[in-house]
Amino acid sequence: MRQFMMLVFLSIASSATAFAQSQDLILPVAVNGYVKPPIHYQTTVRIVNLSTNPTKVTLEAYQNDGTAVRILELFPITRPGTKTVLNIDAFGSVEVFTAEDVPDLNGWIRLTFDAAANIQASAEVSLINAPVGPQPICLRPSTDIITTVQVSDVRPSQKFSGSAVNRTNRQSAYAIVNPSATQAVTAFMSLLDPSGALVGSATLQIPPQGRVSRMLSEFMPGAPAELMGSLRITSTAPVAFGGVNVLYPEGKFITLPIDAIPAATCIQAIAPARNPLTNECRSFPTPCDVPEGWQRVNSCS
Repeated sequence: MRQFMMLVFLSIASSATAFAQSQDLILPVAVNGYVKPPIHYQTTVRIVNLSTNPTKVTLEAYQNDGTAVRILELFPITRPGTKTVLNIDAFGSVEVFTAEDVPDLNGWIRLTFDAAANIQASAEVSLINAPVGPQPICLRPSTDIITTVQVSDVRPSQKFSGSAVNRTNRQSAYAIVNPSATQAVTAFMSLLDPSGALVGSATLQIPPQGRVSRMLSEFMPGAPAELMGSLRITSTAPVAFGGVNVLYPEGKFITLPIDAIPAATCIQAIAPARNPLTNECRSFPTPCDVPEGWQRVNSCS
């Protein structure tokens, strides 16, 4: 019996070690397919290996509902499964791109690779007014491109910060991804004005591998007009957060910088807090888990 238990323990320890030897980067915005022929989206992924050793990067895309979908290696014969393995030389790079007309995609991409590797990635999301190629966006003339934007990779974190705009000619749009395959997550959005005051909030329930993507005014219909401020995300488990600014009336995209907020050392004490806008009260695991703008209280009872 002791020998059997030791074998089970070693097996579990080996599995945990194997799991710990990989890491993920998330590309939170990926779109493909027709809007109305010939207008269509295409996503081009660029990956750079900053390591001194070659590495393998596994790419897998997901729809908003968390369903995995193959976006590469569709021609001439579709390969089985939804994952694509990319071999990248030391200090090398690779560019891959969707086929423009298939599959229909509105979701996100996970990149998985060895924990010892150092990888940098981005997704260029482009809206094109021309027949499909398939060809990468960099081979098209500018006259084919309605708008295009680079979205950088993100490491999952429980806190993020980014700028927020809600004006007549410019509005921020955000995507929040739950990368966990098993665990649902609650994400709290706090919209702050230039003085740091809470002026808008939303609470989202995101299923495993799901993504919520909306305009700022859709997340928070009551958000102040003509606002230039910031948006903070606090979640119950690590998420990925990305976004773009949309320019009107043409609907062009520009980059919206997003930063993960490093985890802080926090006392392990239940922290009740109240949302001053909605009067909702919750008890959070630690003071660090209280969303920005919520007010600490003695009790929610």
